Amino acid sequence: MLRRALAGCLALAAAGLVTAAGSAAHADIKAPNARAAAIVDQWGALIDGKNVIRTWRPSDGRYCVQIAPPIDTRDALIQLTSRTDARVLSIAYRFPSQQCDNQPNTIAVRVVGTDGRSANGGFDLYIA
Repeated sequence: MLRRALAGCLALAAAGLVTAAGSAAHADIKAPNARAAAIVDQWGALIDGKNVIRTWRPSDGRYCVQIAPPIDTRDALIQLTSRTDARVLSIAYRFPSQQCDNQPNTIAVRVVGTDGRSANGGFDLYIA
């Protein structure tokens, strides 16, 4: 349990640092140390991925990324990088999540604008 909480906190901290840095490097989908990775566009479509079953956008500013087994999203270290200016990303929930229809092994991502409201925006998701 503590491991999961720590992994979630580290992922959020990494996402915050990446967002604050401005010009962040995007995920290297084919990196050998990446257990899973996804490039998701603002409509929720998967542009490219590694060990990703599917991605979708259930509503504005809310995205779902379903990861292939044997990777377990509950103990994964996750990094998010925005592909859209003035967007802040966060991991809203890990599976099971109502946002993602309780689909197994799914990460729910929330995207907000600088005004704090839900906003659409592409992102990279990287799992080490």
